[in-house]
Amino acid sequence: MTGLDASFLYLETAEQMMVINGVVHLDVSTIEEGYSFERLRSGLARRVKAIPPFRRKVHDSRWNLGHPAWVEDYDFDIGNHVRRIELGPGGAEDELLATCGRLASTPLDPSLPLWQVWIIERGGPDAPTVTAFCRVHHSLIDGILAAELLATLAATDASTPAQDPDLVRTHVGRANSLQLIAGGARDLLGRPLAFLRLLPETLSVPAVMTRARGRAGRGESMPAPFTAPRTIFNHSLTPHRAVATASLDLDAVKSVTRRLGGTVNDVLLAVIGGAVRSYLEANGDVPASSLVAVVPVSTREDLVTTGANQVSAMFASLATDVDDPIERYHRISSAAVTAKRQAASLRPALLDDWGRMSPGRLLAVGMRAYESLRLADLHPVVYNLIISNVPGPRTPLYFLGARITHIHPFGPLLHGAGLSVTGVSIDGRIDLGVISCEHLVPDPDVVARGIESAFAELVELSGH
Repeated sequence: MTGLDASFLYLETAEQMMVINGVVHLDVSTIEEGYSFERLRSGLARRVKAIPPFRRKVHDSRWNLGHPAWVEDYDFDIGNHVRRIELGPGGAEDELLATCGRLASTPLDPSLPLWQVWIIERGGPDAPTVTAFCRVHHSLIDGILAAELLATLAATDASTPAQDPDLVRTHVGRANSLQLIAGGARDLLGRPLAFLRLLPETLSVPAVMTRARGRAGRGESMPAPFTAPRTIFNHSLTPHRAVATASLDLDAVKSVTRRLGGTVNDVLLAVIGGAVRSYLEANGDVPASSLVAVVPVSTREDLVTTGANQVSAMFASLATDVDDPIERYHRISSAAVTAKRQAASLRPALLDDWGRMSPGRLLAVGMRAYESLRLADLHPVVYNLIISNVPGPRTPLYFLGARITHIHPFGPLLHGAGLSVTGVSIDGRIDLGVISCEHLVPDPDVVARGIESAFAELVELSGH
């Protein structure tokens, strides 16, 4: 296991679950032989054979000085991973999302492969409304890999999806404790030299980013960590999660970029910033300085690694100190040019290299102490929220014959930032998932509706 993948295991606590969740709405009327839970679960069991990450579990030893290993679960039982919830004829959208929030509030079983799919049925047996609530640990996938795995599981028509034969033949393998201990010892012995190589490069990061800012035209620099203002949702987490969903028309988003310049990501940052500003205004908590979002950036094209997570991050101002939506958009779009150049100036493998050196057990103990002492309430705010956008399939997809009508992803939350918004583009839309710590933001649906309202306002003001 790479250090970056393993770090998501070390960071997990009872209140900070490192799980990627997703609501997948299915139109089961397209299934030729008709829908049944048993048939869907059996079909998924066959597909899982083609997905090595879904068949592997964590193997570790108390004597291991390195990172854990992935091994094949030879006792794999689909019944442990695919389960059913029946909400009945009266099940409404708010009841569905409340159920998903409760499911997102529970950890995955670390003794099993780290994923679950809950099939949630609403309506009567003759015409059920079916939603899959999918849960995968972040150590197994990042956003880009999740989209790739979805493409493996799905098809572009209602027929049985084609499978890559190379994936079907791939085995995760096995590792005994002696091999794990020996590998960990070798890794530990190599860490001092690796540290000496990494330290000068890491210390030079501020100078590298300053040069990158100059090449970008000396625009507004990327916000620094620990400079974000504190808000009502920037505190320690509880285990309880709440979720909400929103959708934006992708053509309308692109129309805004054609009229105002910038990118799809700029539109998302601007409308999410507008929604959060409105939410804080309603709660009497708008800070004078701008909120700061951390935005994951894929390094998949630049980084050669065996790890599931190939990602870096940049910090972005949401210009929430600006009242006018158009001015806010231009501020964000202009700053993004500099921020992207600064983020790109860092070697993609730098974060991965530090991950390999992370002392796992010490990091895990430290994370639990950080949580129990509620230190996120005391030190300066690192960032206010996470905003992620994943490019998805551009054509309609079918899951075991059922057409996928919407996919709303939800990223994990970290202590100090109880709100996250994740988007994926699919079939002419950007589907968004808003997840919050229920104690800090009990009503994420207000943020979701605020995103749609802020987008409608931006479309109107841009002259669409």
